[in-house]
Amino acid sequence: MNGTPSDGIVGGGNKREADAFNVRMRASAGDEHVSGAETIVVHDGSGDTEDVVASVAESMVERALKHPRGDPDDVTVTVERLSRQLRRVEALPVVTVDVADADEGRRVAQELLARAGVEDDIQTCGFDVIEGDTARRGAALIDATDGSRLDPKPARGVRATHIGTSDACRDALEALITEHGVTSAETVREAVVLATAIAHAPGTRAELCWSDDPDYDAGYVATPDAYYRFPALKPESATEGGRAIFVAPDAPVDEVIDCLETQPVLVNGVSGGRKITADMLFGDDGFT
Repeated sequence: MNGTPSDGIVGGGNKREADAFNVRMRASAGDEHVSGAETIVVHDGSGDTEDVVASVAESMVERALKHPRGDPDDVTVTVERLSRQLRRVEALPVVTVDVADADEGRRVAQELLARAGVEDDIQTCGFDVIEGDTARRGAALIDATDGSRLDPKPARGVRATHIGTSDACRDALEALITEHGVTSAETVREAVVLATAIAHAPGTRAELCWSDDPDYDAGYVATPDAYYRFPALKPESATEGGRAIFVAPDAPVDEVIDCLETQPVLVNGVSGGRKITADMLFGDDGFT
């Protein structure tokens, strides 16, 4: 499937969501990004939403102050009452691909990108952008057929925000991820949620991402079909990381950016997943 996953938008696109807040955190040291986190808090009919928001914000600050990338000089927490109706979607299926090392991880990732409609030389462009521009805070938005940058400010990129998950979905996703032998279930769950929201933007063909955390070598490719996680996708201890989003050449760029940056998305269902080898992913013949 090379299209946008199905979803449900409750109400009109600009209708206000009652008693729902976006809570996001960014920590930095000088000009360097240290940590970030985000969620959506929706009133569930019990308790005080404001108390939940305060608790979430406090936990984000604690996370920033204890991050392995170092001590931040600045921690900013933003609490925003949502002004647009939530888009409620199911998480992409989570597929953990067992690879021997980063080289194999990249070979598999490139095959997945090709099958999603990203030309070979454009894949290289995506890898180069992630590795070569450590100052960019958002994602690089790339035409999947000619490699042109579609984000209006390439030094900034496009920042996918206003994204969260329900408590039940959070717990179910982390349980599923743990079954794959992953110890960093919270980190992977956050990535799955973000990748799911990005996959629902119009014209999205694929996303390539890995972390700038030197202690975390995993990465992923996400398509409208699934979230494919690789335990190794970058050189060990590398501090270069980021994301590239590949979109169809006829994608409405303004609509894509608006969807990524302002449309609230709540992931509230789990689609399952599995742990496999590369041979299982591509058949008995594998690839070279």
